[in-house]
Amino acid sequence: MSSPSKCLLLPIDGTLESLRPVEFLSRLYPPVSVNLILSYFLPALSPAYSGGIVDSPEMARRRREAMSLREQTTRRIFDAAREALLKAGFSRELIVEHVQQKEMTVAKHACLLADTRKVDAILVQKRVSSSLEGFLKGDSTSALLRHCLTSPIWFNEGEAARMDAAICIYSESATLRIADHTAYMLSETDAEISLLHVARSLATPVACSFAEAGETLAAWSRTPAGREVMPYLTKSADIIKDNGIPESRIRIALIPGMGDTAHEILAWCASNAIGIVGLGHSQPQGVWSFLKTSVTRTILSDFRNMAVWVMQ
Repeated sequence: MSSPSKCLLLPIDGTLESLRPVEFLSRLYPPVSVNLILSYFLPALSPAYSGGIVDSPEMARRRREAMSLREQTTRRIFDAAREALLKAGFSRELIVEHVQQKEMTVAKHACLLADTRKVDAILVQKRVSSSLEGFLKGDSTSALLRHCLTSPIWFNEGEAARMDAAICIYSESATLRIADHTAYMLSETDAEISLLHVARSLATPVACSFAEAGETLAAWSRTPAGREVMPYLTKSADIIKDNGIPESRIRIALIPGMGDTAHEILAWCASNAIGIVGLGHSQPQGVWSFLKTSVTRTILSDFRNMAVWVMQ
């Protein structure tokens, strides 16, 4: 890639698990040429050491030891992360470290930092068994999505077979935002992008290049469901092309719905070796309406061996 303009935020906690998204990045952007902010949020000091008044020389000594150990641990965590990144092909000059005293949840800190630094996305491992305090463990959505209303989030799990992407198309404005984000982030790769929609009104599946969609797509576009979704489908294709992706890399995938949309999406992506799923959801009633959306919740809970990019 000619210009290292893209920037991602990777929260780390000292475990190998928090660094697993590095492999995904190195496969998506070989050779790796993106800016990456490593963020580590320091655990709060014991109240005995955090105050400004030192009661005794012994307390002062313990405080110095605690601060020294804290600094050594922080340095060790960043050094291990840098080593993993350099081994994966990252440029040393494009790695930035951010360390901050934790005063709120890690998720909120990460989202505030993402907004401040104007990163393109927050990159996180779906499941961690570490000190991130539920940042991803167990509930992989609520902690981040409660606060990240403007920053896209890349959830990663396992190893994708390929780096092709599917954007889930629905009749809402966030569909266009995730289309723009996905196209921008993939514009300098060779990935194909499928515009994926599940519709009960479809009798047979449609899977072809955008240029070959032809009469089948035209006939569906005249149905009530088609009239509602087609503007978002065509506008998404236009957005992708505007980001420099040729029409030959854009595909249409319409799936007859049987009532389990989330698993139908995941099954189609698995059978077509899709490595990235783009989800966009508007928030007409606030963020909790998003968290209660069963399709999105199920996809984020059950996806394996791919990345799910979420844009609100």
